[in-house]
Amino acid sequence: MKSLLFLAFLYFIQGLPYGLQSRFLPIYFRTHGMSLTDISMFKLLLIPWMCKALWAPFVDTYSTKKLWLTWSMVGLIFTCFLGSFTSPDHIAELGVVMFLFNLITSTQDIAVDGIAIQVLTSSELAYGNIAQVVGYKFGAIFGGGVLSWLSDYVEWTVLFICLALVYVFSLIFVQIFVHPPQQLKSEMNEGEKEHGSMERKLLPGIKSTFQQIYNTPGTLWIMMFVIIYKLGEQGALNMVPLFLIDKKIPASWVGFWTGMVGQGVSICGSVLGGWAISHLGYTTAKTLKLTCILRVIPLSLQLLVVWTWSEDISSFSSLLSVFAMSAMLFISGTVTTATFTLMMQCSQRAPPTVQSTHYTVLATLEVMGKLTFSVMIGPLTELLGYNFIFVLFIILTSIVLLMFQKFPYLSVSETIVTNKNS
Repeated sequence: MKSLLFLAFLYFIQGLPYGLQSRFLPIYFRTHGMSLTDISMFKLLLIPWMCKALWAPFVDTYSTKKLWLTWSMVGLIFTCFLGSFTSPDHIAELGVVMFLFNLITSTQDIAVDGIAIQVLTSSELAYGNIAQVVGYKFGAIFGGGVLSWLSDYVEWTVLFICLALVYVFSLIFVQIFVHPPQQLKSEMNEGEKEHGSMERKLLPGIKSTFQQIYNTPGTLWIMMFVIIYKLGEQGALNMVPLFLIDKKIPASWVGFWTGMVGQGVSICGSVLGGWAISHLGYTTAKTLKLTCILRVIPLSLQLLVVWTWSEDISSFSSLLSVFAMSAMLFISGTVTTATFTLMMQCSQRAPPTVQSTHYTVLATLEVMGKLTFSVMIGPLTELLGYNFIFVLFIILTSIVLLMFQKFPYLSVSETIVTNKNS
């Protein structure tokens, strides 16, 4: 339990900048007249999450995970103070601040993932991924929903100072109150000694590291899956709030239902996904396939709302749209937990010296797929219109189902069963 709370807290910290960038700023920008294309381009600031696999071997090899966490917290505090001197109206300055947030939190994520892989046993993986997904989403709720609400009452500078205080508390909490469990300490100490001697003799090359990652059973399938599994879903979740804003629905109403309430529903889905795998006897593959099929239903309902929107029934349509998005977020939470559980199961099969990097590569590809398409969504929506872009989202979501015909049962699932029985 202590390990799970420790991980949930660390992932909460990582979710704060994401909520600010993905929930608060797009609605703010759209209400102030920014085009969909420009809003989408702002997501390019998430590029460090795509590139973090390049420096993951460095984080794996040098120093301790706790030291990386410490310095990343210090960097986030410094970035918050920089942010307190900017405003949403100064796009270039705000862009620099958000890029620093993403660079530091993506590096911090490598260290946290490494701790999670070492700490969690096979039977704890589902719980660990609940802690990961739920902790991160609570951070996103705070960074997006709570800060959005506070922005109506306090100045931008005060928001960033409050955020800085959260990181100061987090730094103190990590240093004094939170200690990795004994299992992790012993593994870290032994691993650090081994790495220290290896560094003096021969530091494995990046090519060798990634060769070991590629040779891990099940890796290729999971790589392909995580790139495409969220495309249609994330496209819809990004466009629904902006669609409602364009239909003159109040920004505060949209932010509340699609931000705070939506993320809360998503957290419930994440918990259900972990519980189904841990207690109901559902395999990761069965849970993943079932929820990927169910996603098509709320997407189809959302498409119906877009195609039949009328000012005469705008109140009903907006409620139906929020309901469809909430259902999609609930299912999305379950899909995310199952996917990250599968990723961690696969990473535990990699050689111990590259496990953290292995998981980082998978997580990077997951972000890369979502980010690349997110940047394209704005221009595509302005080109095709809302009516046809949601058709595209359904097609992309349906294509994912074809991948389950080649699911690597023998390379991943059987080993998972063996680990559970050991």
